[in-house]
Amino acid sequence: MNMKRWRPQLIALAILLAFVGFSASYVRYFVRARTHSVIIFFVPGASPELLSLAQARDPNRQLSALGNADSMAFVETQATDRLTGDAAALASFLATGEPTPSGRLSLRYDGKPADTLLYQAQRSGRAVGIISTGSITSPGVAAFYAHQPDASVSATIANQLLDSTRIDLIFGGGREIFTSEKKAGHRDLEQEAQKLDYTMIFDRSGLETFPAWNTRRVLGLFSSTDLPLAAAEDGSGTIRLADMVRRAVETLAYNLLGYFLVIDHPLVGTAAGQNRADLAARQIQELDRAVDTARKYAGKNALILVYCPYSVGGFQFLEAAPNEKKISGRLSPLSWHNGPGRKGSDPTAISTGKPAAPSAGWGWVAAYGKGAEKVHGILNPGEL
Repeated sequence: MNMKRWRPQLIALAILLAFVGFSASYVRYFVRARTHSVIIFFVPGASPELLSLAQARDPNRQLSALGNADSMAFVETQATDRLTGDAAALASFLATGEPTPSGRLSLRYDGKPADTLLYQAQRSGRAVGIISTGSITSPGVAAFYAHQPDASVSATIANQLLDSTRIDLIFGGGREIFTSEKKAGHRDLEQEAQKLDYTMIFDRSGLETFPAWNTRRVLGLFSSTDLPLAAAEDGSGTIRLADMVRRAVETLAYNLLGYFLVIDHPLVGTAAGQNRADLAARQIQELDRAVDTARKYAGKNALILVYCPYSVGGFQFLEAAPNEKKISGRLSPLSWHNGPGRKGSDPTAISTGKPAAPSAGWGWVAAYGKGAEKVHGILNPGEL
Protein backbone atom coordinates (compact mmCIF):
# COMPACT_ATOMS: atom_id res chain seq x y z
CA MET A 1 0.00 0.00 0.00
CA ASN A 2 2.84 2.38 0.93
CA MET A 3 4.76 1.47 -2.22
CA LYS A 4 1.78 2.40 -4.38
CA ARG A 5 1.59 5.78 -2.66
CA TRP A 6 5.31 6.56 -3.13
CA ARG A 7 5.67 5.18 -6.65
CA PRO A 8 4.65 8.40 -8.47
CA GLN A 9 7.05 10.45 -6.34
CA LEU A 10 9.92 8.04 -7.02
CA ILE A 11 9.21 8.10 -10.75
CA ALA A 12 9.15 11.92 -10.72
CA LEU A 13 12.44 12.00 -8.78
CA ALA A 14 14.04 9.59 -11.25
CA ILE A 15 12.93 11.75 -14.18
CA LEU A 16 14.28 14.87 -12.46
CA LEU A 17 17.66 13.23 -11.75
CA ALA A 18 17.87 12.00 -15.34
CA PHE A 19 17.18 15.53 -16.62
CA VAL A 20 19.82 17.03 -14.31
CA GLY A 21 22.33 14.40 -15.43
CA PHE A 22 21.59 15.05 -19.10
CA SER A 23 21.92 18.83 -18.60
CA ALA A 24 25.24 18.47 -16.78
CA SER A 25 26.60 16.18 -19.52
CA TYR A 26 25.43 18.55 -22.25
CA VAL A 27 27.19 21.52 -20.63
CA ARG A 28 30.36 19.53 -19.99
CA TYR A 29 30.77 17.81 -23.35
CA PHE A 30 29.05 20.19 -25.77
CA VAL A 31 29.25 23.69 -24.27
CA ARG A 32 32.45 23.94 -22.23
CA ALA A 33 34.68 21.42 -23.99
CA ARG A 34 34.31 22.38 -27.63
CA THR A 35 36.13 25.15 -29.46
CA HIS A 36 33.02 27.05 -30.38
CA SER A 37 34.32 29.23 -33.18
CA VAL A 38 37.14 30.44 -35.39
CA ILE A 39 36.88 34.09 -36.46
CA ILE A 40 39.29 35.71 -38.93
CA PHE A 41 39.50 39.46 -39.57
CA PHE A 42 41.24 40.32 -42.88
CA VAL A 43 42.25 44.01 -42.78
CA PRO A 44 44.48 45.33 -45.62
CA GLY A 45 46.17 48.64 -44.83
CA ALA A 46 46.06 48.47 -41.02
CA SER A 47 49.71 49.37 -40.54
CA PRO A 48 51.21 49.85 -37.05
CA GLU A 49 51.64 53.57 -37.72
CA LEU A 50 47.95 53.81 -38.63
CA LEU A 51 47.10 52.12 -35.31
CA SER A 52 49.23 54.78 -33.65
CA LEU A 53 47.41 57.55 -35.52
CA ALA A 54 44.01 56.12 -34.52
CA GLN A 55 45.10 56.22 -30.89
CA ALA A 56 46.53 59.74 -31.16
CA ARG A 57 43.41 61.08 -32.88
CA ASP A 58 41.22 59.94 -29.97
CA PRO A 59 43.41 59.65 -26.85
CA ASN A 60 40.35 59.35 -24.60
CA ARG A 61 39.44 56.04 -26.21
CA GLN A 62 42.05 53.30 -25.96
CA LEU A 63 42.26 50.59 -28.62
CA SER A 64 40.97 48.15 -26.04
CA ALA A 65 40.88 45.07 -28.29
CA LEU A 66 43.79 45.63 -30.68
CA GLY A 67 45.97 46.76 -27.78
CA ASN A 68 45.39 43.62 -25.71
CA ALA A 69 46.07 40.64 -27.96
CA ASP A 70 47.07 37.34 -26.35
CA SER A 71 49.88 36.94 -28.90
CA MET A 72 51.20 38.57 -32.09
CA ALA A 73 53.42 37.67 -35.03
CA PHE A 74 54.86 39.13 -38.21
CA VAL A 75 53.54 37.71 -41.49
CA GLU A 76 55.47 37.68 -44.76
CA THR A 77 53.78 39.66 -47.53
CA GLN A 78 55.69 38.21 -50.46
CA ALA A 79 54.42 35.22 -52.42
CA THR A 80 56.70 32.88 -54.36
CA ASP A 81 56.59 35.23 -57.36
CA ARG A 82 57.71 38.08 -55.07
CA LEU A 83 54.50 40.09 -55.42
CA THR A 84 53.51 42.40 -52.61
CA GLY A 85 50.22 43.89 -51.59
CA ASP A 86 47.99 41.65 -53.70
CA ALA A 87 44.81 41.17 -51.65
CA ALA A 88 43.54 38.28 -53.79
CA ALA A 89 46.80 36.32 -53.67
CA LEU A 90 47.38 36.91 -49.95
CA ALA A 91 43.78 36.11 -48.96
CA SER A 92 43.96 32.95 -51.09
CA PHE A 93 47.27 31.98 -49.43
CA LEU A 94 45.56 32.32 -46.06
CA ALA A 95 42.38 30.53 -47.19
CA THR A 96 44.13 27.55 -48.79
CA GLY A 97 47.56 27.32 -47.18
CA GLU A 98 49.11 27.39 -50.66
CA PRO A 99 50.73 30.26 -52.62
CA THR A 100 48.52 31.60 -55.40
CA PRO A 101 49.44 33.64 -58.52
CA SER A 102 48.68 37.33 -58.53
CA GLY A 103 45.05 38.33 -59.02
CA ARG A 104 43.63 34.82 -58.72
CA LEU A 105 41.22 33.46 -56.15
CA SER A 106 42.22 30.12 -54.59
CA LEU A 107 43.65 28.64 -57.79
CA ARG A 108 46.98 26.81 -57.79
CA TYR A 109 49.72 27.62 -60.27
CA ASP A 110 48.53 24.70 -62.43
CA GLY A 111 45.07 26.31 -62.59
CA LYS A 112 43.33 23.71 -60.41
CA PRO A 113 41.12 24.84 -57.51
CA ALA A 114 42.57 24.55 -54.01
CA ASP A 115 40.56 23.48 -50.98
CA THR A 116 39.78 26.31 -48.54
CA LEU A 117 39.28 26.62 -44.81
CA LEU A 118 35.62 27.50 -45.34
CA TYR A 119 34.88 24.25 -47.17
CA GLN A 120 36.89 22.27 -44.60
CA ALA A 121 34.88 23.87 -41.80
CA GLN A 122 31.65 23.08 -43.60
CA ARG A 123 32.59 19.43 -44.05
CA SER A 124 33.37 19.16 -40.34
CA GLY A 125 29.82 20.25 -39.52
CA ARG A 126 30.51 23.88 -38.62
CA ALA A 127 28.26 26.71 -39.71
CA VAL A 128 30.08 29.17 -41.98
CA GLY A 129 29.68 32.90 -42.47
CA ILE A 130 31.28 35.83 -44.30
CA ILE A 131 31.12 39.58 -43.61
CA SER A 132 32.59 42.43 -45.64
CA THR A 133 32.45 46.20 -45.22
CA GLY A 134 33.14 46.22 -48.95
CA SER A 135 31.35 44.03 -51.46
CA ILE A 136 30.58 40.41 -50.59
CA THR A 137 32.72 39.58 -53.65
CA SER A 138 35.74 41.41 -52.18
CA PRO A 139 38.96 39.29 -52.31
CA GLY A 140 39.18 39.16 -48.51
CA VAL A 141 36.10 36.92 -48.35
CA ALA A 142 35.81 35.67 -51.95
CA ALA A 143 39.10 33.76 -51.62
CA PHE A 144 37.40 31.49 -49.09
CA TYR A 145 34.51 30.41 -51.33
CA ALA A 146 35.38 31.20 -54.98
CA HIS A 147 37.88 29.80 -57.49
CA GLN A 148 38.55 32.26 -60.27
CA PRO A 149 41.44 33.35 -62.54
CA ASP A 150 40.52 37.05 -62.29
CA ALA A 151 39.51 38.42 -58.87
CA SER A 152 38.15 41.62 -60.44
CA VAL A 153 35.21 39.95 -62.25
CA SER A 154 32.56 40.37 -59.57
CA ALA A 155 29.59 38.90 -61.47
CA THR A 156 31.00 35.39 -61.80
CA ILE A 157 32.17 35.51 -58.17
CA ALA A 158 28.60 36.37 -57.11
CA ASN A 159 27.32 33.43 -59.16
CA GLN A 160 29.73 31.11 -57.32
CA LEU A 161 28.48 32.49 -54.03
CA LEU A 162 25.18 30.72 -54.63
CA ASP A 163 26.37 27.83 -56.82
CA SER A 164 29.43 26.46 -55.03
CA THR A 165 28.44 26.35 -51.39
CA ARG A 166 25.59 27.07 -49.04
CA ILE A 167 27.15 29.69 -46.80
CA ASP A 168 24.92 30.10 -43.76
CA LEU A 169 25.40 33.84 -43.24
CA ILE A 170 26.44 36.56 -45.72
CA PHE A 171 26.62 40.25 -44.72
CA GLY A 172 28.07 43.16 -46.69
CA GLY A 173 27.71 45.49 -49.64
CA GLY A 174 27.55 44.76 -53.36
CA ARG A 175 23.82 44.63 -54.11
CA GLU A 176 24.55 46.46 -57.37
CA ILE A 177 26.21 43.27 -58.69
CA PHE A 178 22.96 41.36 -58.13
CA THR A 179 20.79 44.03 -59.78
CA SER A 180 23.19 44.39 -62.74
CA GLU A 181 23.01 40.65 -63.43
CA LYS A 182 19.22 40.85 -63.45
CA LYS A 183 19.15 43.94 -65.70
CA ALA A 184 21.49 42.24 -68.14
CA GLY A 185 19.06 39.33 -68.36
CA HIS A 186 21.52 36.84 -66.91
CA ARG A 187 20.34 35.69 -63.48
CA ASP A 188 18.03 36.95 -60.76
CA LEU A 189 20.40 36.18 -57.89
CA GLU A 190 18.13 37.61 -55.18
CA GLN A 191 15.26 35.39 -56.27
CA GLU A 192 17.60 32.40 -56.47
CA ALA A 193 18.83 33.12 -52.95
CA GLN A 194 15.26 33.13 -51.65
CA LYS A 195 14.62 29.75 -53.32
CA LEU A 196 17.73 28.45 -51.54
CA ASP A 197 16.06 29.36 -48.23
CA TYR A 198 17.96 32.60 -47.59
CA THR A 199 16.25 35.27 -45.51
CA MET A 200 16.94 38.55 -47.37
CA ILE A 201 17.65 41.75 -45.41
CA PHE A 202 18.67 45.18 -46.71
CA ASP A 203 18.86 47.66 -43.82
CA ARG A 204 19.66 48.09 -40.14
CA SER A 205 16.11 47.30 -39.09
CA GLY A 206 16.27 43.96 -40.88
CA LEU A 207 19.67 43.22 -39.37
CA GLU A 208 18.41 43.77 -35.83
CA THR A 209 15.05 42.06 -36.12
CA PHE A 210 15.53 38.81 -38.01
CA PRO A 211 15.15 35.83 -35.61
CA ALA A 212 18.64 34.39 -35.13
CA TRP A 213 17.37 31.23 -33.43
CA ASN A 214 15.31 29.90 -36.32
CA THR A 215 16.85 31.52 -39.41
CA ARG A 216 18.49 28.79 -41.47
CA ARG A 217 20.39 31.06 -43.85
CA VAL A 218 20.58 34.85 -44.12
CA LEU A 219 21.84 37.17 -46.86
CA GLY A 220 22.24 40.85 -45.96
CA LEU A 221 23.02 43.33 -48.75
CA PHE A 222 23.31 46.70 -47.03
CA SER A 223 24.74 48.90 -49.78
CA SER A 224 24.96 49.07 -53.58
CA THR A 225 28.75 48.95 -53.44
CA ASP A 226 30.92 49.33 -50.34
CA LEU A 227 29.45 50.33 -47.01
CA PRO A 228 29.71 54.09 -46.26
CA LEU A 229 33.28 55.08 -45.44
CA ALA A 230 32.27 57.81 -43.00
CA ALA A 231 30.00 56.02 -40.54
CA ALA A 232 27.73 58.22 -38.46
CA GLU A 233 29.23 58.72 -35.03
CA ASP A 234 25.93 58.07 -33.26
CA GLY A 235 25.33 54.94 -35.36
CA SER A 236 21.78 56.02 -36.24
CA GLY A 237 20.59 54.25 -39.35
CA THR A 238 24.10 53.12 -40.21
CA ILE A 239 25.29 49.53 -40.47
CA ARG A 240 28.44 49.29 -38.36
CA LEU A 241 30.99 46.50 -38.57
CA ALA A 242 30.44 45.70 -34.88
CA ASP A 243 26.68 45.38 -35.55
CA MET A 244 27.26 42.79 -38.26
CA VAL A 245 29.76 40.86 -36.13
CA ARG A 246 27.40 40.76 -33.14
CA ARG A 247 24.44 39.49 -35.14
CA ALA A 248 26.61 36.98 -37.00
CA VAL A 249 27.93 35.46 -33.78
CA GLU A 250 24.44 35.40 -32.23
CA THR A 251 23.14 33.53 -35.30
CA LEU A 252 25.98 31.09 -36.02
CA ALA A 253 26.37 30.15 -32.34
CA TYR A 254 23.18 28.07 -32.51
CA ASN A 255 25.12 25.41 -34.44
CA LEU A 256 26.23 22.81 -31.86
CA LEU A 257 29.40 21.90 -33.80
CA GLY A 258 30.66 25.48 -33.84
CA TYR A 259 31.21 27.92 -36.69
CA PHE A 260 33.80 29.55 -38.94
CA LEU A 261 33.45 33.27 -39.68
CA VAL A 262 35.55 35.41 -42.05
CA ILE A 263 35.36 39.20 -41.72
CA ASP A 264 36.83 41.45 -44.41
CA HIS A 265 37.36 45.15 -43.61
CA PRO A 266 38.81 46.75 -46.77
CA LEU A 267 37.64 50.27 -45.84
CA VAL A 268 40.87 50.89 -43.90
CA GLY A 269 42.94 50.53 -47.07
CA THR A 270 40.31 52.38 -49.11
CA ALA A 271 40.52 55.46 -46.89
CA ALA A 272 44.32 55.33 -46.82
CA GLY A 273 44.49 54.99 -50.58
CA GLN A 274 42.31 58.09 -50.98
CA ASN A 275 44.71 60.11 -48.83
CA ARG A 276 42.10 60.48 -46.06
CA ALA A 277 44.13 59.78 -42.95
CA ASP A 278 41.43 60.79 -40.47
CA LEU A 279 38.90 58.44 -42.06
CA ALA A 280 41.47 55.64 -42.13
CA ALA A 281 42.02 56.18 -38.39
CA ARG A 282 38.24 56.09 -37.82
CA GLN A 283 38.04 52.76 -39.65
CA ILE A 284 40.74 51.40 -37.31
CA GLN A 285 38.52 52.43 -34.40
CA GLU A 286 35.58 50.66 -36.10
CA LEU A 287 37.76 47.56 -36.35
CA ASP A 288 38.67 47.78 -32.68
CA ARG A 289 34.99 47.91 -31.70
CA ALA A 290 34.25 44.90 -33.90
CA VAL A 291 37.09 42.81 -32.44
CA ASP A 292 35.95 43.76 -28.94
CA THR A 293 32.40 42.68 -29.87
CA ALA A 294 33.65 39.36 -31.28
CA ARG A 295 35.56 38.61 -28.08
CA LYS A 296 32.57 39.49 -25.93
CA TYR A 297 29.97 37.47 -27.82
CA ALA A 298 32.06 34.50 -29.00
CA GLY A 299 33.52 33.73 -25.57
CA LYS A 300 36.84 32.39 -24.32
CA ASN A 301 36.75 29.17 -26.36
CA ALA A 302 36.84 31.11 -29.64
CA LEU A 303 40.03 31.61 -31.63
CA ILE A 304 40.07 35.12 -33.12
CA LEU A 305 42.73 36.28 -35.60
CA VAL A 306 43.19 39.85 -36.86
CA TYR A 307 45.40 39.76 -39.97
CA CYS A 308 46.84 42.80 -41.75
CA PRO A 309 48.50 41.47 -44.93
CA TYR A 310 50.17 44.75 -46.00
CA SER A 311 50.31 48.49 -45.39
CA VAL A 312 49.13 51.30 -47.65
CA GLY A 313 51.46 54.26 -48.01
CA GLY A 314 52.82 56.18 -45.04
CA PHE A 315 52.54 59.53 -43.31
CA GLN A 316 53.82 62.99 -44.10
CA PHE A 317 52.98 66.42 -42.64
CA LEU A 318 51.15 68.66 -45.06
CA GLU A 319 52.70 72.01 -45.89
CA ALA A 320 50.74 75.06 -44.90
CA ALA A 321 49.16 77.03 -47.70
CA PRO A 322 50.91 80.34 -48.60
CA ASN A 323 48.17 82.45 -46.98
CA GLU A 324 47.87 80.19 -43.91
CA LYS A 325 49.55 81.33 -40.72
CA LYS A 326 51.41 78.67 -38.76
CA ILE A 327 50.11 78.37 -35.22
CA SER A 328 52.81 77.71 -32.67
CA GLY A 329 52.40 74.39 -30.87
CA ARG A 330 49.75 73.09 -33.25
CA LEU A 331 50.39 69.92 -35.24
CA SER A 332 50.19 70.09 -39.02
CA PRO A 333 47.55 67.87 -40.62
CA LEU A 334 48.63 64.41 -41.77
CA SER A 335 48.51 62.96 -45.26
CA TRP A 336 49.67 59.83 -47.09
CA HIS A 337 53.06 60.35 -48.73
CA ASN A 338 52.14 58.59 -51.99
CA GLY A 339 48.46 59.43 -52.09
CA PRO A 340 46.57 61.38 -54.75
CA GLY A 341 47.29 64.92 -55.79
CA ARG A 342 50.37 67.09 -55.64
CA LYS A 343 52.93 67.25 -52.86
CA GLY A 344 51.22 68.61 -49.80
CA SER A 345 47.97 67.21 -51.15
CA ASP A 346 44.84 68.57 -49.52
CA PRO A 347 41.89 66.22 -48.83
CA THR A 348 39.65 68.14 -51.25
CA ALA A 349 41.78 67.00 -54.20
CA ILE A 350 41.33 63.26 -53.64
CA SER A 351 39.94 62.71 -57.13
CA THR A 352 43.22 63.72 -58.80
CA GLY A 353 46.24 61.50 -59.24
CA LYS A 354 46.46 57.80 -58.39
CA PRO A 355 45.50 56.20 -55.08
CA ALA A 356 48.21 55.28 -52.64
CA ALA A 357 49.62 51.86 -53.44
CA PRO A 358 50.20 48.87 -51.13
CA SER A 359 53.65 49.03 -49.55
CA ALA A 360 56.22 46.27 -49.26
CA GLY A 361 57.05 45.16 -45.74
CA TRP A 362 55.82 42.86 -43.03
CA GLY A 363 52.19 42.16 -42.35
CA TRP A 364 51.09 41.29 -38.84
CA VAL A 365 48.56 39.14 -37.01
CA ALA A 366 47.05 39.46 -33.54
CA ALA A 367 45.52 36.37 -31.92
CA TYR A 368 43.02 35.95 -29.09
CA GLY A 369 41.62 32.95 -27.25
CA LYS A 370 42.07 29.22 -27.59
CA GLY A 371 45.06 28.39 -29.78
CA ALA A 372 46.47 31.95 -29.77
CA GLU A 373 49.74 30.71 -28.24
CA LYS A 374 50.64 29.09 -31.58
CA VAL A 375 50.85 32.52 -33.23
CA HIS A 376 54.37 33.88 -32.74
CA GLY A 377 57.57 34.75 -34.60
CA ILE A 378 57.50 35.18 -38.38
CA LEU A 379 54.92 33.25 -40.39
CA ASN A 380 53.77 33.14 -43.98
CA PRO A 381 50.03 33.22 -44.69
CA GLY A 382 49.94 29.47 -45.32
CA GLU A 383 51.47 28.70 -41.93
CA LEU A 384 49.02 31.09 -40.35
